[in-house]
Amino acid sequence: MTSPLPRIRPGARYHRAGPLPSLLFLSTLLAGCASLDTGPARQAVNQDVLRLSGHSPTGFSRPALPLAVPSAAEAARLSLANGPRVNAILAGLDQAEAEAVQAGLLRNPFLHATVLDPRDGPGRALDLGLSWDLAGLLSLGPRREAADQARAAARLEAVSGLLDLAVQSRAAWYAHLAHRESAVLLTDQAEAADLAARIAQRLEEAGNLPPLAAAGARAGQLETRFAQEDTAAVARASGERLAALLGVAHPDGLTLPEGIPRLPENDPPPPDPAALEKTNLALARLNAQLEQARRQSAALDRQSGLDSLELGWSWDREASGEWKDGPSLGLALPLFDTGQARRAAARFKSDELEARRSEARLALAREAREAHQRMTRARARVEALREELLPLLGEAGDQALLQYNAMQKSPFHLLDLKRRELEALGRLVAGLGDYWQARTALEALAMGVSLDAPAPAAAMPAMAAAPESGGH
Repeated sequence: MTSPLPRIRPGARYHRAGPLPSLLFLSTLLAGCASLDTGPARQAVNQDVLRLSGHSPTGFSRPALPLAVPSAAEAARLSLANGPRVNAILAGLDQAEAEAVQAGLLRNPFLHATVLDPRDGPGRALDLGLSWDLAGLLSLGPRREAADQARAAARLEAVSGLLDLAVQSRAAWYAHLAHRESAVLLTDQAEAADLAARIAQRLEEAGNLPPLAAAGARAGQLETRFAQEDTAAVARASGERLAALLGVAHPDGLTLPEGIPRLPENDPPPPDPAALEKTNLALARLNAQLEQARRQSAALDRQSGLDSLELGWSWDREASGEWKDGPSLGLALPLFDTGQARRAAARFKSDELEARRSEARLALAREAREAHQRMTRARARVEALREELLPLLGEAGDQALLQYNAMQKSPFHLLDLKRRELEALGRLVAGLGDYWQARTALEALAMGVSLDAPAPAAAMPAMAAAPESGGH
């Protein structure tokens, strides 16, 4: 339990006041040094976000629909202009600013007054007192330094949160376009599977196709239809997420390109781990938190053994009318709470933050390597599909059509080639999605934030091969 404040009383205004006016003036001066103004913090955060992302956070607004989102950069801009998360982040920044100001304040002086009536005889005694926290003054410097570090950490967290919103919006834009294009391709694949199943059924009824082969065509039809429904559901979910990030109630209010962008000519160079450490906001925030913990530990060490030390001035008027005044000192006796556990906890907090900082450095370098490897691998896969496999399948389809017209190939052969072509296109779209997600992760690291690697885009499942037996 906290010890009660000792009675340390000031002089009355119609007698000599001793050092009380000086104490009051000093406390008022120190209190006036800490005022709450959240404007500079918001302005600093806004400038950092504009410098790193090229966009300025303006807070939640209701955009006019339909909302055109032609590019990932526009998605990032709209998220900072319309996203409801912006106001939440800025409100959290205001709260952190207020808490930092509060942490750097002195405790209020304690005014005490007592009137004593004698049990026998006339007269009344008056007892006045004012206590002032001296221990808080001794630790004020380190506490305010800790509050400054807390303020810096809160601003870094706000910048990181806003940049993370912009980066997530970019990633969501790419993901939705990839899912939507995959759903369109699967719709074409489902139509081809339906046609194969109908042809198989007619050939089976005519006695030109074994029942087992016809059953395989119907199984492929069902598998493709289920895959098409699942992919359409994924596309709807990714559209909902993108709309929410942009502050739009429904994805139908978005106007988007038909497909995901194709490969650019050049890739960004491999990131430099040392440069990433200098710009990473998570590391900067850990550094600020570590300094804050060290300043708090220094403040507790300075108060070692002085959990409560208060100085003031007292003034008594006896029943006879005589006034007495003088200084007094109050000290909490550390009998039960010596403060050792608090000081140890502060040191352990510093140790924890140092370990987390080392871990974050290793994770940052690993994430950069993995993102660059994913981007390189996705580019190689897309180029192989685009430049090698798809042209071969196109030539094979042309030849198969000629052979079909010459009654040398069955329709199932044509449908099988079409299935393979659609599957290759699906893998190409999935590879493009993986490429842009990995590139967005690298761009996020360059801005100072981390984008968790999403699950690879689902390639279109293989449709069961159409039966080869049967006639023209």
